[in-house]
Amino acid sequence: MSAQSGPGSPSGDGSGAVFFSAAPEPDTTDPVDAAGQGQTGWPWFLPQSGLRRDLLESAADVDQDPAGAAAVYAGIPLVHGAVRLLEHVGEGCEVTSDGALPLADVRALVVSWQLDLGGQELTSMWQVGEVVGPWNALVSGGWLELSSTWVGPGEGMAPAVPQAEEPAAFVRFARALILLLLLDVLKQSPEDGGLFGDPDTFAALMHTVEPEGLLLPAEIRIALDRGLVPEDPGGDPDMDEIQRYWRAQRDLTALAAYGLLSRETSADGQDTSFHGAIEVIVEAFGAQEILSELDEPQ
Repeated sequence: MSAQSGPGSPSGDGSGAVFFSAAPEPDTTDPVDAAGQGQTGWPWFLPQSGLRRDLLESAADVDQDPAGAAAVYAGIPLVHGAVRLLEHVGEGCEVTSDGALPLADVRALVVSWQLDLGGQELTSMWQVGEVVGPWNALVSGGWLELSSTWVGPGEGMAPAVPQAEEPAAFVRFARALILLLLLDVLKQSPEDGGLFGDPDTFAALMHTVEPEGLLLPAEIRIALDRGLVPEDPGGDPDMDEIQRYWRAQRDLTALAAYGLLSRETSADGQDTSFHGAIEVIVEAFGAQEILSELDEPQ
């Protein structure tokens, strides 16, 4: 993984954004050209029924039901993690030279949050996506302020109020968290834990809000064994189509690591299901639109 960046780290630019290094690292042994060429037609690994954009209309309505909307947002893993992380930091605590919580704090969070590290040895906060996602969103939004040795509470771009006390204000806090995280991962390069952000990723996100979620083969080998991968003119698996699958699956896995999606592997290890909240997907398209407008020539 790349070295961390952000305030308090050796390569930080002081902007408040840090690298999202808990994302799965690209497989450098993959023989496919990383340029992602050949993306034509509907993705073969997504349901062929197309998109149900009407699902986006059922997002929680804070004007009609503030308490209900707040409950929905509180259930999003990123938001839930951010609330708990603010409680853990409290009035402030020390940070490491790369702007992370000390290992003892991370171990305490892993235990109290009942996180599964998949058997890996814990050496840094940056390994734990469930902590990294909320941490980076809180830093980016100013709810946590970092120095070279200390992290403490900040004012934030929207008040971090308790869910039960001010549900409408809590929704504003939650939406800001989600949008900031999405903007950061869309701006970061994949090598630094960001997203490829291809159209296939956004099409896949739309399917995660289906009641059954989005089911993908856990590995490209499984898709090949099932005969799902389109062939090239020579009758071999089309490497461009393999790359489409790999990039979209990697983006979804990164978003799940940061708490924006839920991810579950089947008992036999053959399939991975992704489930998303409509509220997150709406913010994802909003983030995409914001970045597109910023990229337009003035």
